[in-house]
Amino acid sequence: MSLDHSKSSNALPLLAGALAAASFVSMDGVIKLMALRYDALQLSFFRFAGGSVFAVLLWAWKRSPLPERSAWPLHVVRSLFLLVSLVGYFHALTQLPLALAVTISYLAPIFVSVLAIPVLKERPSSSIWAALALGLAGVSISLWPELQAGLDGKSTARLLGMLSAAVAAVSFAFVMLFARKQSRSDSVWTILLVQSLLPLVLLAAPAAWSWKPLLASDLLLVLLAGGLGTLGLLCLTYAFTRLEASRVAPLEYSSFVWAAVLGYLLFGEVPTLTTALSAALIVGGCLLLLRR
Repeated sequence: MSLDHSKSSNALPLLAGALAAASFVSMDGVIKLMALRYDALQLSFFRFAGGSVFAVLLWAWKRSPLPERSAWPLHVVRSLFLLVSLVGYFHALTQLPLALAVTISYLAPIFVSVLAIPVLKERPSSSIWAALALGLAGVSISLWPELQAGLDGKSTARLLGMLSAAVAAVSFAFVMLFARKQSRSDSVWTILLVQSLLPLVLLAAPAAWSWKPLLASDLLLVLLAGGLGTLGLLCLTYAFTRLEASRVAPLEYSSFVWAAVLGYLLFGEVPTLTTALSAALIVGGCLLLLRR
């Protein structure tokens, strides 16, 4: 009976983690729709501005307590990592196909599982390492053709875009680790409020340097991106408060399928054979994780 209860109690956080991945990649698709009109800084500002609308409303509804003074330094550090992650990733979206940018972001779960050992004192099981190995193999297969083209000098801009996405992945790994750590002292509504408003304030001045007027037709896209990002952060925080970070992180691999579908429907990006093989390995890693 207790085993069945344990399985059912773990199922909901795992589903929340998968929903977070789908929400984030859908937000990426919305951002990429605006990438031809705005730079990465302004796109990041739009993301936090749209997310702040929902974060403030949810916090006003729940009225959760604000962080204690001793907790603010960690919130600031996490917000800075989140800024680096989003600005770097949104720059990558302006240079790369959606599926490729998402594939590089899969480096984040690997760093999470490794860093969770010294930071959170977790001990990932062998099945988690196997799932991560399959995911890493899938990422490597997908990246190799692009990396080879970049080294041959045929696509320097895309190579820089890949590097930008990799830096974003490392930064987001720290964001996820801090989410696990902060969830022990602050409510999800408070974390959502702070990590929406604080980056918005920090981004205001840099984004103003190259600001372009927001088109009226893009206002709904800004709100949609903010709503999807908020949903993703809520689901991710929920999952991290109930399961080990090293177990939740590999669920990020499931967003590859969403990226391939949205890339084709929105931008006409047809997945290559290497992309399909990469997806098979990544999905295999997810199934192994869920089976555990």
